[in-house]
Amino acid sequence: MEIHINNKMKYLTDRASAITPKDSLDDLLKNKKSLRIKLGVDPTAPDVTLGWYAILRALRKFQDYGHTAVLILGEFTAQVGDPSGKSETRTQLEENQINDNSKGVLPIIKDILNEQNLEIVSNKDWLSKLSTSELVHLSSSTTLAQMLERDDFANRYKEGNPISLMEFFYPLFQGYDSVAVKADIEIGGHDQLWNLMLGREVQKFYNLEPQIAMTFPLLVGTDGNKKMSQSLNNYISVTDTPSNIYGKIMSIPDDIMWEYYTMLTDIELDEINKMKHSVLNENQNPFEYKKLLGELVVTELYSKNDALEAEDQFKNVTINKDVPDEIPEYYVDDIEILHLPKIFTDLNITKSNSEARRLITAGSFTIEGQKHNQLDIELSLINGKTLKLGKRNYFTINIK
Repeated sequence: MEIHINNKMKYLTDRASAITPKDSLDDLLKNKKSLRIKLGVDPTAPDVTLGWYAILRALRKFQDYGHTAVLILGEFTAQVGDPSGKSETRTQLEENQINDNSKGVLPIIKDILNEQNLEIVSNKDWLSKLSTSELVHLSSSTTLAQMLERDDFANRYKEGNPISLMEFFYPLFQGYDSVAVKADIEIGGHDQLWNLMLGREVQKFYNLEPQIAMTFPLLVGTDGNKKMSQSLNNYISVTDTPSNIYGKIMSIPDDIMWEYYTMLTDIELDEINKMKHSVLNENQNPFEYKKLLGELVVTELYSKNDALEAEDQFKNVTINKDVPDEIPEYYVDDIEILHLPKIFTDLNITKSNSEARRLITAGSFTIEGQKHNQLDIELSLINGKTLKLGKRNYFTINIK
């Protein structure tokens, strides 16, 4: 498949879930050649997931376009705990645990980003030094009513779930980070939009030009339901072996792989939409696109050879684990579309069309280990591949 690479900022603006205020972005790019792009990450765990990597990848794109990445390790805010999307107060982390987590993620982050135009700082360097009077001054930059406009706070207040004052300080501290590093743009996951917008207000309060807030879609974890998270154990680590990364990508539900394509590859959105359309409307097997996704991600994190080896290992261990050394080979005429029940019956794989139809629609037909329940299929999608009908009936179909 040919891959088209987007030009400069279009890559980021196309993928952003929100840019606020959007009309200020062009002016900012025209007036300043090198922008300060802020990303804050709290070291709440010792590893970097593909969800983190997706945002770090966006930050690296800014670096590729000549801007300075300002990576803030939230070693102070990690002790407070980000309340975004939470229905209860987070458990506070001990300082030594945060330090250990920082030591774990820092080398990984440095390996992902370009160190030539990179600043890595810890927000404990300034937040831990704020005096009581400075904290009071910071707290006067917003109101309780503004805080309760935030959905998660509003819902907890309405339901009578406690909200600690400490949690109100988290978005203020994040906003003060933007003051400390003089951020032009702050990026983050879409659940961070409210925090990023408050950062604009805090910057204005301190007589600074307000940053542009740019958020990106959150990657759903391997469970297919919740945001990728180490605490939920639904994550893929960038430090996993190539075969583990490939295998976990192959395990994700088909409908979430398009966000992975969007945030983890350089394929243009038009191409991704065409692939998605072919799966939803043209009976294209999603397995092939998932294999390509696994190959692209592993290649970027490791190498092309590692990706090919991971694919072979996946095939041998997962797909062919029960495949006999020798399986029947059948040959058919080179026609574009096969009606599988008739083909299976003509080849004496099944006794009747109805038996074949029942097995296929029940999910008992697989192509390279992936279920296929459509009765018609393009010959090119099964030609030479390992097929299974029922529990142990393995075979291949080839063009004459």
